[in-house]
Amino acid sequence: MQNLQRVNLLLERRQREALERLAIQKKRSVSDLVREYIAAGLREDYSRERERMLALEHARALSARILKRRKGKPLTDSVKVIEKIRAERTNELLGRGR
Repeated sequence: MQNLQRVNLLLERRQREALERLAIQKKRSVSDLVREYIAAGLREDYSRERERMLALEHARALSARILKRRKGKPLTDSVKVIEKIRAERTNELLGRGR
């Protein structure tokens, strides 16, 4: 058997009962099922994290290609442009700047 370690785990009654029924149906132990479900959950979490990291790598690569195509000239900061437009529009509406 693997190098298993004992862990105390608190479950809701319905969770424990469901695990016990499933263990009987599958002719396995509750502990075996819990280990399997934990492993599956960890794989899923790792997979999601890996997807996020790949997306970030793709975004960085795209940014580098755009910067190269623009010969090192960075893109305009769209947030600053929008803030400037809003300030100009606010001044226009308030009658300032005429």
